[in-house]
Amino acid sequence: MRIPTSVKLLSAAAALALLAGCSSGSAIAPTSSTMQSHHFQAMSGRVPTVLNPVGMLKLRQLGTPNRKASFNACPAAGPIVYMSDFNASTINIYKVPFAGQAPCGQLTGVVNPQGMIVRRHVLYVANTGAGNVVAFHRGGKAPFKTYTDPNCSGQFPVDVTVSLDGYIYATNIFGGSCAGSISSWKKDGTFIGNIPNQAGANSYFLTIQKDGTLYYDDNTFALYVGSCSAGTCGSFSNTGATFAFPGGLRSADDEDLVLDDQSASGGGALITYEPPSFTSGDSCSVGGVDPVSFDINHKQHHAFIADAGLNQGTELGYPGCAPIGTVPGNSSGLPIGMAKDYPETLN
Repeated sequence: MRIPTSVKLLSAAAALALLAGCSSGSAIAPTSSTMQSHHFQAMSGRVPTVLNPVGMLKLRQLGTPNRKASFNACPAAGPIVYMSDFNASTINIYKVPFAGQAPCGQLTGVVNPQGMIVRRHVLYVANTGAGNVVAFHRGGKAPFKTYTDPNCSGQFPVDVTVSLDGYIYATNIFGGSCAGSISSWKKDGTFIGNIPNQAGANSYFLTIQKDGTLYYDDNTFALYVGSCSAGTCGSFSNTGATFAFPGGLRSADDEDLVLDDQSASGGGALITYEPPSFTSGDSCSVGGVDPVSFDINHKQHHAFIADAGLNQGTELGYPGCAPIGTVPGNSSGLPIGMAKDYPETLN
């Protein structure tokens, strides 16, 4: 069912308050007294997430890093999947296939992590609550690299991607001087620049393809496309794609564009577009509650969904979305980001 326009245009906190008032549950947006730093103060009480209104009901307040020690008993080789938890400030690691198993590892020391990507066995995390992007080696228990935009006052990165030539791009949602933008860095952490949102809106998820074509979606419920090289981008244009609520983005084989529609009928959907046409796409139903974002295993044709509403990770066949298995999230968790690592050429 499509979300009414009046609900779509609400800020995150407003949507949360509206839905909390209509629900038997309770949800409280953070106030300035509960925020932990100047980054949080800059938000004016808004919660920097990319959840649809259903998922907003499960939000906790912005938190501090999880003080538990990271652990990693996962295999050094073979397929694993990372799932970020906004509420718990952790990243769970699972072996695949998904079959109800507990995590084989968990990374802590992050704050409200959201979107993620793996490139050449390195995990990049949009570390939203800390206002930066961090990178972990496979098997590592702590970040080895931090990416910060020095020109941003109140940076809130919500997703990250890495180009084939090793440049890092991260979307910023709202708060401070970088609201609705994309920050970029060299692989060594050198900051390159900040790219404003084409519509002056809040940027959500993004993906970059082999040829440098970059896509992002935003809170105007639009999908934009542009060309980027060495950390700089030209102008972006609206693709005209339509969907109920913007979610994660990935590039599939032959540079198709896959969008996760969090609020499509049937519990969300993966929509595959064949550029340059975005008038319609092949869609399959995810069968979730708030499937926020996903990643794809290209060779095995599987998709892995972070479902905030069900507090679980879901493995599906792709492109048909046939169910394969699930894994549980943390207690009172809020899964948002999903990233795969496989012994294959990553793109």
